[in-house]
Amino acid sequence: MTERKKPFWEKSYKRPGKLDTFGGGKPSRTVLKVASKLPAGIKALDLGCGEGRDALYLASLGFQTSAIDISESGIEKLKTVAVEIGLNIDASVCDMGKYEFPHHFDLIVCQGCLHLIKREEWRNLIKRMKEYTTPGGRHIVGVFTDTVPEPEDQRGLMVGLFKEGELLEQYNNWEIIESNAYRFAHTHPGGISHEHAGNDIIARKPG
Repeated sequence: MTERKKPFWEKSYKRPGKLDTFGGGKPSRTVLKVASKLPAGIKALDLGCGEGRDALYLASLGFQTSAIDISESGIEKLKTVAVEIGLNIDASVCDMGKYEFPHHFDLIVCQGCLHLIKREEWRNLIKRMKEYTTPGGRHIVGVFTDTVPEPEDQRGLMVGLFKEGELLEQYNNWEIIESNAYRFAHTHPGGISHEHAGNDIIARKPG
């Protein structure tokens, strides 16, 4: 794959220094809200972790943290930063649609990436995420929806956009702690800016 054809985030992940690609490198609002109330020692997984803003925060709380992403440069940066600040994270390069869950997790985070795999793939992945969650465990999931059309500069990447409310339907047998629909603007390196629409949930497995 040539540099020109690589997804836009690869250029961002390869920039030296601290994490800055999404959210200024800070953990997401929902991760902060949920994880800060959970006990140290739990098993946490960040699926599609990017350069690791959420995984690093989870590990800082004393969670046994695993993280995967399809981007080699993202995982490389995550590992580098983790070593620099003294955190232990089991981080690896993997296509999330093909991820083999090694055990059950108490917390699974999956944000802003499911739209990058086909709809039948994310349906199967969510099913497996739910299966490999301990009773009482939580999911934090955020997805892009088709309420806003696919931006021209990302044409062909968003192969699995959710329909409004479709994420919530996947968790109709779980306790929904929080559910949100929103729009937001995002600027990529090079000054490219556009609007996205999304849904997110915080859900708890019965038991």
